[in-house]
Parts: sequence; C-alpha cells; structure tokens
Amino acid sequence: MDYREALEQATPVSYQLDWGTVRGLCWGDPNDIRVVATHGWLDNSHSFLPIARYWSPDKGGLLALDWPGHGHSDHRPVGNYYHFIDYAYDLWQLIQQQGWQNLTLLGHSMGGFVSNVVAALCPERIQQLLLVEAFGLLVSDGTNAQEQLKQGFLSRKKLHTPRWRSYADFDSAVEARAAQADFSANLVRLMVERGSERDEDGRWHWRADARVKATSAYRLPSSAVDDILEKLTMPVTVVRGSRGYDQLDSAFKRWQNKVSGLSCKTLEGGHHVHMEQPEKIAELLKSYV
Repeated sequence: MDYREALEQATPVSYQLDWGTVRGLCWGDPNDIRVVATHGWLDNSHSFLPIARYWSPDKGGLLALDWPGHGHSDHRPVGNYYHFIDYAYDLWQLIQQQGWQNLTLLGHSMGGFVSNVVAALCPERIQQLLLVEAFGLLVSDGTNAQEQLKQGFLSRKKLHTPRWRSYADFDSAVEARAAQADFSANLVRLMVERGSERDEDGRWHWRADARVKATSAYRLPSSAVDDILEKLTMPVTVVRGSRGYDQLDSAFKRWQNKVSGLSCKTLEGGHHVHMEQPEKIAELLKSYV
C-alpha cells in the first residue's frame, strides 16, 4: 500500500469539544478506537500516514488527531493561547467524552509529552503508552521564572495579530518546511499536504494558528513530573531515533526509575523516526492491541 492508497482508506473524523472542533483521520473502525496517535508541535495527523500503511483494520481503529491550531482542527478562540496543559485537557476531555477504554496512546514529541500526562490522569483507560522521541516533560528547573513569564507574555503580545509567510506555489512551501526537517522531502510533502492551503489569490500558506509559536510562560518543576510519572501504571515504551533529541538522555537519567513498566528501543532515524521506520512502529502497535 502506498501513501495515496492509505489516505484514500482513511475515514475523516471530527469531535466537538467545549471550545471548538478537533479533526483527524481514522484507519479501521472509527466506532472501535484502539489507538489514539498525537503528533508533534507544528506537525499534523499526516505524521502517522506512513504507519497507517501497515495498520490492520481487524485490530480496530487507529485514530490520528490534529491538535487544536494544527492541520484541519479549529483554532482556539480569540484571546486564547496554546499552553501545554490545555492540549492535555483536550485529549483527556475527548477520552472521557467518548468513553474509550483499553487505549494505546501513541505520541510523538509534544504528543508524547501530552500522553504522559493524560495517561497519569486516567490510567484505568490506558493499557499501553508508546512514546516516540518523548519522555517526561520540559521543566522549569534552573530557569529564571520571572524571565520565563516575561518572554511568554511578550511573545503573546507579538502574536496578537499573527501572520504566516505565504508561498507562490506548493513546492515552495515544501522546500521551506524541508529546510527545517531532518527527514526526506517525500515525508515532508505528506505533512505539508495537510498543513497548508491555497488562498483566493493563489498563494499557499500554513493552516496552523501562528499563536502556537508563543513561548511557554510557565513550566512545571521536575518534582511535579515525578508525581505524574509515578502514576503511570501501564507499560511504557519509548522509541528513540539514533539521530534524535539528545535531551532525552537527561530525561531518562532523571525519571527512568519513576516508571515501573518502562522500556526503550532505539531505531535508525532522526526525531521523526516514526515516519522513517513506520513498519517497526506498526509492529509494536499490533503487539499491544
């Protein structure tokens, strides 16, 4: 199955939350969700399209969501921003609303950090955590709290009337995204297909809400993360890319003893290793479901 065929087999889905609508794609039965996949910052649900090529529909539904302000999901209302905890609330709210049970949460980067928190809040609903290039949380230890708040507030003010750069054609948008990527142009193109749109003047621009770029005004201290990770009673597998984030080393040193069911696998690839090694990630998912 190629990417186009996988996309044609996807069922578009949408869920109404208390502030707006989140959207995504489902492979398999959307009434029997077994895996909820959440992408990283400024990505979208096409991040999981390579994995979907290897998904078996008889395993139930594989749901890949667009985070608020990303992909095809709504932007948050005027006056709201994109604090990390609000992403966690959205996912927690959706799980409660839909009554999902025995879920596997598959999260990449920011999606993995969010999955940590949500799984700790409702461990009775989560049977497995599969985290790609993510473990623990980004914390405030060693930072100047006053400066963090100041920079966070200034970035919000700067983005009060947010605008993205536009591009004359689709290929130019792909080139711009590829310049910031550590994976192939073909995979970048998948992401840009869902993450961009053409306006009435024929120019291409990003669908993402520019407010997602605001600097975080507050981060939890590591002591709070200790408490969160200790509540992860389900098996937790972290998949790292051989050329991925070095920051994961310090996260493991700090928190690996807090999670009793923790295992780690390293695959050849970079930060988007789930797109580069989708068959191996799919095999892990199938062993869980």
